[in-house]
Amino acid sequence: MLPTRMTLKGSINTQYLMDFFFMYVNALINMKRQRLIYLAVITLFLSFISCNRGVVYHEYARVDEAGWHMDSVFHFEMPIEDSLSINDFFINIRNNTSYPYSNLYLFVTTVFPNGHSTRDTIECILAGKDGRWLGSGSGRIKDNKIMLQRALRFPLKGVYHLYLEQAMREPLLPGIEDIGFSVELNENQ
Repeated sequence: MLPTRMTLKGSINTQYLMDFFFMYVNALINMKRQRLIYLAVITLFLSFISCNRGVVYHEYARVDEAGWHMDSVFHFEMPIEDSLSINDFFINIRNNTSYPYSNLYLFVTTVFPNGHSTRDTIECILAGKDGRWLGSGSGRIKDNKIMLQRALRFPLKGVYHLYLEQAMREPLLPGIEDIGFSVELNENQ
């Protein structure tokens, strides 16, 4: 209960009314602020859940700060239990703006659960013909999601191994921050 300030004549002081009014307004503002914070937290939580709904596999590996050595091979291990779903396959590249080329060639080796393997050479375009960096990011780091294969099924259940190595013929390739691989459910499924 709020303390009352009375004048000698028994009427309520105007200072008391002003104090009460400001306390009431402040409480309303705090309630609205608290509701906005709760709403923002719930929105962020739901956006994270919805963004990952179709992700089957997603992993990044950190490239050494000095650069990507030509003998350095990144290994990704994917346990797959669903061989019926149609998936899209992506190579994810995080480069900085000091990367000296507009593209990146990769050797991609896939080893299937039965031991068979495939090896491909993939060109990943990181900058346009005008020299502007592609991908997302407003600073010096750019994220590129390069389509590797669209609308494929895993032929077998089991553990798949994917190996990525740079094929730029540079002993030490600067400017690549992270390299990754992801598999997502095809949107037309």
